Amino acid sequence: MKKIYFLITTVLLLAACQKDEIQMWESANYVQFEEAYADSLTYSFFFYGNQTEIKVPLNMRLIGLPLAEDTHVSLSINQALTTAEADSYQLAPEIVFRKGVLEDTSYLLLKKTTLLDTKEVRLVVDIVENEILHPGQSIYTRKVIRFSSLVSQPLWWDDVVEESLLGEYTEKKFRLFMEVTGVGDLTDYSESERWSLARKFKYYLIEKFDEGTPVKEADGSDMEVPVLG
Repeated sequence: MKKIYFLITTVLLLAACQKDEIQMWESANYVQFEEAYADSLTYSFFFYGNQTEIKVPLNMRLIGLPLAEDTHVSLSINQALTTAEADSYQLAPEIVFRKGVLEDTSYLLLKKTTLLDTKEVRLVVDIVENEILHPGQSIYTRKVIRFSSLVSQPLWWDDVVEESLLGEYTEKKFRLFMEVTGVGDLTDYSESERWSLARKFKYYLIEKFDEGTPVKEADGSDMEVPVLG
């Protein structure tokens, strides 16, 4: 009896495995963005000097088996939620997800317009269904991008930067830092590179002080940075 029971159990398990395998291979492919739509992206042309275009990555993930051939992902601008002017962005209605990979990246372009000097706008992109690829989880099928040319404290100017490198944020200090160093975004810079740029800025302030023309903040105080070295 034990042998018969073992044989029946084995047959049932094999049948279940074959069924699961068939379902897995026959299941549809789904595609979604890597970040949830609640994690909107924010850009300002102010940080990009004279650039008139910003290349924004669209990181995508495939749910299912790798594709056997390059396949189009269909995208749509959500006009009901978008406040950006049509001439301030460029997005192909279909982009390619390459064969054999589970993650891929495409790009859209943000374009500088005069409206962005006075207003932040919103661009909302949705993944929509086509014959091969279906939208994945709803919270990952929408990309929200906010952009302008306005000046604001950048995210990288955090407590660490304030305490050990550049001191308290002011718009005047930030503008001058960009002018002196030629850099407006330290997000991808290493700790040593940030320290080097902060020192360069510090030496500029010291030089102006020694010349008898110290740089002043808007409140009349001398502009200072805490970076050592």
